[in-house]
Amino acid sequence: MPTEINLAPLDALQEGELRAFPTPHEGPEVLLVRHEGQYRAFAAHCPHYGAPLEKGRLVQGQIVCPWHHACFKATDGSLCEPPALDALPTFAVREAEGRVYVSVPDNPPASTDKPDETPTAEVGGAPVPAAQEEEAKQSTIVIVGGGAAGQMAAQTLREEGFAGRVVLVSADAAAPYDRTKLSKAYLAGKAKPASLPLREDDFYAKHHIELLTNTRATGLDLEKKQVLLADAAPLTYDQLLLAPGGTPNSLPKLPGHDLQHVLLLRTQADAEAIVEAAKEAKQVVIIGSSFIGMEAASSLAGQEGRTVTVIAQEKEPFEKVLGPEVGKMFRTMHQEKGVQFEAEAEVTELTGKNGRVAGVRLKSGKDLPADLVVLGVGVRPATDFLKEAFRLEKDGGLKVDEYLQAAPNIYAAGDIAHYPAATGDTLRIEHWRVAQQHGRLAARNLLGQQVKYTAAPYFWTQQYGKSLRYAGHAEKWDDIRYVGNVGEQDFLAFYLKDDQVKAVAGMNHDPDMIYIEALLAANKMPPPADISAETKWEQLVKQ
Repeated sequence: MPTEINLAPLDALQEGELRAFPTPHEGPEVLLVRHEGQYRAFAAHCPHYGAPLEKGRLVQGQIVCPWHHACFKATDGSLCEPPALDALPTFAVREAEGRVYVSVPDNPPASTDKPDETPTAEVGGAPVPAAQEEEAKQSTIVIVGGGAAGQMAAQTLREEGFAGRVVLVSADAAAPYDRTKLSKAYLAGKAKPASLPLREDDFYAKHHIELLTNTRATGLDLEKKQVLLADAAPLTYDQLLLAPGGTPNSLPKLPGHDLQHVLLLRTQADAEAIVEAAKEAKQVVIIGSSFIGMEAASSLAGQEGRTVTVIAQEKEPFEKVLGPEVGKMFRTMHQEKGVQFEAEAEVTELTGKNGRVAGVRLKSGKDLPADLVVLGVGVRPATDFLKEAFRLEKDGGLKVDEYLQAAPNIYAAGDIAHYPAATGDTLRIEHWRVAQQHGRLAARNLLGQQVKYTAAPYFWTQQYGKSLRYAGHAEKWDDIRYVGNVGEQDFLAFYLKDDQVKAVAGMNHDPDMIYIEALLAANKMPPPADISAETKWEQLVKQ
């Protein structure tokens, strides 16, 4: 039975305010929200990574997580935006005698947004006519790709009431898992294998999602509406979502690339191989200063007797993405932790002994000892199996419209999708949250909802416990304007192109980044000349 708690006075919060309150007897912490003159009560921590939601913000009727910007409807806690997979648990509220009372269950639910055990024939919450219901039950939607986009799409199809067959095809040997942890907590030994899966073991069977792991798509027959599979019969579809993700670059022309302990980092199996190799590794060399490479350096550094060296083509890490000043800040952060850098360097050979890597030779002639080499030199779209069916873009991506549709009855999501952004640019983004957003939206459009993708890209990186957040996209810029102090890891960096803010990176400015993402999504960022340390981002969102 729920226990009613006398939580707070009726004037405890102002309109739009969020605040967490403890409950007696070690009960769950409660997030109280005042929205449109009414109090609502929710679980106080984000169901994604447990961020304290009172440090988030209420924006346009949504509670926004301060860390990774999962969004929940302020009226009922329903999920609006990933990376959370479930709604925010809610608690009943009663206002009486100048107080706010909240009913807290003895065992509060982990989620209120999981699909029913048996899929229902409802689309978008509206009942489906009988003829359409029967047709939907006989329809098959195939999803190629078991990553962020594919998993979210499969889940969303059931949440939206699709009653037909859902087949999720994954080349990975494991059920869908949180890839963002691999280069961070998992390599650092702070996350165990049990923490990686996005869902419990029985989730897919429970929700009638056919999960085909270790199954690789090899081609697509548009005329027969079939996905060709390696070592399996073709899979016939009525509708198709292509979300195969990316393939890490492996430097196949580099002498010594096939030596033992020269490892990529993309899958859980890759991460496990690195963890195992790192147990005895004293000289770790990371080729590439990408986010994966730098996060791996952060995770592998610090062990007594181990040296970690990053080889970068640029003068500063992230120079092409974040600019030289932010790149220098990251390099300094790593060097303070003992990481060494070889900047503006090129690898010409990996040397070995008894079939195992022993060193890295640079173009300068310098030799670096290495008993573990991690390749962090980027990824490319995993679209080789689509080359005969589609005319791919130069980078291997697939062009889609604002609904993520690539062809009749075929949608594409995540790393492979070239999509039109609200800014007028055509983007292809390799971000976890964007892939989840794509999967969620593509699923709804597969069901005929015709929803345009208008979100601003958003990603984060964490190194040595310090987080940088980035909203928007600026492949090129004319100038970078800074507010705050980059060296002190307390700043906002505005990336300007044609006198417009295209993207913003920030550290120690989580509330500002919430409002900035909303402004970028609405294409309402102020002119660069109007931006300063005194800019009131919340007021700009409310205008």
